[in-house]
Formats: sequence, C-alpha cells, structure tokens
Amino acid sequence: MKTSIKKTFLDIYKEEQWLNEQGENGLMLIGYHSGEYEFEDVSPVKYQYKIDMPDYTGRKKKEYLDFLEQTGISVVAEYGGRVYLRKNAADGPLDLYTEKKEVTKQMNKKYSHFFGIAISQFIFGIFMLIQTLYHVQPKGVPFWIAVVIDAGLIISGIIFFILGVQKHRKYSQPKEEKDIWE
Repeated sequence: MKTSIKKTFLDIYKEEQWLNEQGENGLMLIGYHSGEYEFEDVSPVKYQYKIDMPDYTGRKKKEYLDFLEQTGISVVAEYGGRVYLRKNAADGPLDLYTEKKEVTKQMNKKYSHFFGIAISQFIFGIFMLIQTLYHVQPKGVPFWIAVVIDAGLIISGIIFFILGVQKHRKYSQPKEEKDIWE
C-alpha cells in the first residue's frame, strides 16, 4: 500500500531521523518531491535512510551514485542538491562518510542554508529600510507598515543566523571525538 506524506523540515538531521523512524515502522521511501514523501508499506522489513549532498556534478555524480547502488545503497530521489538514500537494515549500517574531514564537510553543507537565508534577509531588510527612510514620507500608515516589514526582515535574518550557529554547534563533533579521529 502506498502512502504520501507532506512534511517540511528546516533541519536535515531531523529529516533523516524522521525518515529512519518511518523505516523502522516498515515504510520504504519510494519517492520525494517538493516536501511530499511517498512510502510503500513493506513490513516487517526495516530500512535506513541518509540524505547526502555530494560535491559531484555531471558524469562524476552519476559514477558516485552508481557506486552506491553497487554497494547495496539505493538512490531513492534527488531534489534540491540532496540525494535521498535507502538501505535495508538487515544488510548492515548505512555509513557514508568515515573520515573526519568528510563528516565535517557534510555537516557544514547541511546547515549552510541557514546562513544563506540569514545573510540575504538581513541585507534585503537593511536595503529596504534605507529606501523606506529616503523615499517614503515619514507620516502616515504606509511609512510605518514599510518600516515594520523592513525591521521584520532584519530580525528574521538575525534569527536564521542564530539558528545556523546553534545547529552547527549542536551537530558538529565534540573536541574529544575530533582528537580520536586524528
């Protein structure tokens, strides 16, 4: 039986956790597009999921994905630079990156979108606030509405920046673990 679930995540780590919970319940991810996950119930089989963000493009990316297929990891979907991977839990753990450098690189990529959103909203908010102060008469409701919207963009940019820093700190490797890798 097929099931579609519409869900949105800002945190890729939580998205992976949620997918793995679905896999533990016997749901096999068979497709993903624009926040809509399509599952098939295959109980009692259990699946593991990973979201990868490979650096490769073109032929190298195809070779990389073919290599993953040969190792028993299924490529379920590609969307927005992400590759959704699936592996039967009975075939062993789904570990993609084992080197410290690669693990750190993946973690940085997974949360860099917070910084991109933060910078763009902050700069756009500052630009709009300057334009409002120079070109709109400081009397009346339109002026104050524009100022509130501009301030909202600036605050939103600051919030996304703080979220990015928090996620980066939360999911980065502790110093003790980094020493073990070296």
